[in-house]
Amino acid sequence: METALVAEVVEIPLAEIALEFPIAENLSPQPSWIWRFGLFGLRQIRHLFGMVSVVLLLAVAANIPILQFLSFGYLLEVMGRMARRQRISDAMVGLRKASVLGSIVMGTWLSLLPIRLISNRWYESYLIDPDSNSTRFLAIVQFGLMIMLILHVAAALLCGGKLRYFLWPLIAPFSLAVWCARRIANWKYIRRLLVLTTDWFAPGLAHDICHATPIVDWFLPLIFLRRVWQRNCYTQTRDQVWDFVVGLRLPYYFLFGLRGFIGSFLWLLLPTMLLAGATYTTGGLAISAGVLGVLVAIPIFAALPFLQAHYAVDGCWRRFWEIGAVFQNFGRAPLSHLFALLCTLVLALPLFFLKIEAIPTELLWTLSVAFLVFTWPAKTVTGWAYGRGQRSVQSSRWWLKYPIAMTTLPISFLFVGILTLTRYVSWNGALSLFENHVFLLPAPFWQ
Repeated sequence: METALVAEVVEIPLAEIALEFPIAENLSPQPSWIWRFGLFGLRQIRHLFGMVSVVLLLAVAANIPILQFLSFGYLLEVMGRMARRQRISDAMVGLRKASVLGSIVMGTWLSLLPIRLISNRWYESYLIDPDSNSTRFLAIVQFGLMIMLILHVAAALLCGGKLRYFLWPLIAPFSLAVWCARRIANWKYIRRLLVLTTDWFAPGLAHDICHATPIVDWFLPLIFLRRVWQRNCYTQTRDQVWDFVVGLRLPYYFLFGLRGFIGSFLWLLLPTMLLAGATYTTGGLAISAGVLGVLVAIPIFAALPFLQAHYAVDGCWRRFWEIGAVFQNFGRAPLSHLFALLCTLVLALPLFFLKIEAIPTELLWTLSVAFLVFTWPAKTVTGWAYGRGQRSVQSSRWWLKYPIAMTTLPISFLFVGILTLTRYVSWNGALSLFENHVFLLPAPFWQ
């Protein structure tokens, strides 16, 4: 009996339920295609902002001694995730946290812009006449503005550090106007008119327009007051900050990059010393050192990207010496590995032009931006190729993998030749060979 009743209830059409119960009108329908398209665009903007934030943060870290290993560890982590999961989203590590840090940095810089302008005006007035009324007035304005901006930045940080929180005085009039318009649109007759005029081409658009977010969820002063009035405001803020800092995993990326740097540097040490030594010697010794350095560098340059991927999969340092496992992985996906090697070396070539002429030290981080923009895709493709080999069940035919393996040698030879010639155009001379941005730190210069 109970089963029959349940069956009858289940078979009742949803449309009849909606007619019987007026409360069903308040159920949120699926967002309209226009709204979904707008939300998709906003997500892509957030992802783009996160990527820009990651590149800028890594570029700054790459030019700070010791912190350079954070950038290298991040790139190795990208390579390892691509090798394990084979999803492009895994190459975008930490975009959300980077966007938060980027919002805080940009928002704080923009918020302090008025105080910098007033300070310049005060300093100019002070140089002309320190005791003038204008100088005293600007000093008072500067002090008052400084107090206001400190409170403003502190409130934005306490509420989450989103970029719109730093800019709320500028966008508040527009946001309030939109919020009021959406509340007015929710009136009975206006909403019916919207449904009649929009549902024929965008079902659900009227609901999207009329659904106004509560003002306490986006208006910074109200968010700040609600946050301060909480009994556990200090404890909650402290825990959130701590969780955010721990979530950055800075010690992990540092040690991951340090071990990866040591393993890569040991592989490159012998050929680099031979190539550099050929510059400081003359005669037959220079020729012998140069030729031997090129011959040693060719197989190393062809295998090292995949040795790094082999290490990045699990972070075990001894993976750098498992040549056989890397070659077996190459045999299971030779075309993917060849494509990854081409991408790695081709994307590295334009970066040599950035080292021809020296620039001021304070602008070195701008060059690191370019190095990261080219290195990030190369690491991603290398991790993808290595993951393809791991997921393949059997090795490719000998007539396919061995010719492709031999093809990597002339490609590597061409790159070694270009790298060797760059010592004559780089301002660091032969020492530029030790920089090797392709396999080592994502910075163009040693700090």
